[in-house]
Amino acid sequence: MFEIAIKNGLCLVKDRFLRFNIGIEGNKITYVGKEDIRGEENINATGCFVLPGFFNAHTHSAMTLLRGYAEGLPLKEWLEKIWEKEAKLDERAVYLGAKLACVEMLKSGITCFADMYIHMDSIAKAVEETGIRAVLGYGMADRGDEKRAKEEMRIAMDFIKNWSGKKRMEFILAPHAIYTCSPEFLAEIARIAKEKGIIKHIHASETLWEVREAKKRYGMSPIELLNSIGFLDNKTVLAHGVWLSERDMEIISEKGASVAHCPSSNLKLSSGIAKVAEMLEKGINVCLGTDGAASNNLLNLFTEMRISALLQNLRRKFLNPAEFLRMATSNGYLAYGINGGMIEKGKLADLVIMEVSHIHQPLYEPVNSIVFSSLGSEVRDVIVDGRVVLEDREPIYFELEELIEEVRLLLSFDYYYEKV
Repeated sequence: MFEIAIKNGLCLVKDRFLRFNIGIEGNKITYVGKEDIRGEENINATGCFVLPGFFNAHTHSAMTLLRGYAEGLPLKEWLEKIWEKEAKLDERAVYLGAKLACVEMLKSGITCFADMYIHMDSIAKAVEETGIRAVLGYGMADRGDEKRAKEEMRIAMDFIKNWSGKKRMEFILAPHAIYTCSPEFLAEIARIAKEKGIIKHIHASETLWEVREAKKRYGMSPIELLNSIGFLDNKTVLAHGVWLSERDMEIISEKGASVAHCPSSNLKLSSGIAKVAEMLEKGINVCLGTDGAASNNLLNLFTEMRISALLQNLRRKFLNPAEFLRMATSNGYLAYGINGGMIEKGKLADLVIMEVSHIHQPLYEPVNSIVFSSLGSEVRDVIVDGRVVLEDREPIYFELEELIEEVRLLLSFDYYYEKV
């Protein structure tokens, strides 16, 4: 008898959908097969797809509060407006914004997300209360100030120390970018990360402006600069990677770093179209992220899969749709060193059950239907770390209506506009 038994679903196992049953004990998958199994809790997945959990490999969760705020701007001008607003967000605002993001992600099948932001204690609290899994890091920027660099590092390390050992949380060092962090600061981050075995996450080569500025200032591309100071290795995740040269991609591949591709954000901010097909050809682990809700505006990896695939088609780089499903699931878990993202014995029990909808019919090939036809609203149940956290589309561990009311009050004139 298993703690949880998922029965009669079409399960994604090694890129194929098979009618299997899944047994869960503790936080792990302990059985995948055709035997009739029973559990203390039985979930009927008849008429459903069962998928590994989706991994949002790059976001800023509390930016749900800034969704729709700075529209119609390229990245540099957009950042200036956003940073001005973010500077006035307090811990409660970040907590509520992050909690709202966790709900949005769970409801579209995201079981884990990677986040860099401010007031990270508030985001960790939101993760703890909602049941989602997360990889968290304080977003650091020294702007060439040695004193500030030390303070930023102290904040980042204190956050990791205070929350280490908590369930469903991993931690990263998260410098913002090469144009907000000095090479000396980035080199120190790389040294500490290597010493302590911590993964690093940074925005890199997101815009043509960033690449041109790096070459003007350092005589190198952002990737070449990061490589020259020892920042790149297999514990590095680069967000965006839109403007990568052949040499950049060779370096990333040689070092074993991963790239978090954020197609909707890249389109919205007019940053460009990433060379995903070429990255995959070079063996780079590419995963998918939404970026923050202010630059997307959705936290939905079904949307990102579809847009990513269509963009590569536009470039006449036709990839197997299974590549994009891997980018949304197993590749994210791999990038951050977490033992999940696949329906396989011994993997973390982070799973999504989604109903086969009319939009999937006729069902010639389930992978194709999920990548090109799904909206995310088909997600019915979500299991994270062996616990059901979303059941019949409703969160288990808190009242959604109460959260929405709190956010509504936060954004009202009598609270939000006085502070922000």
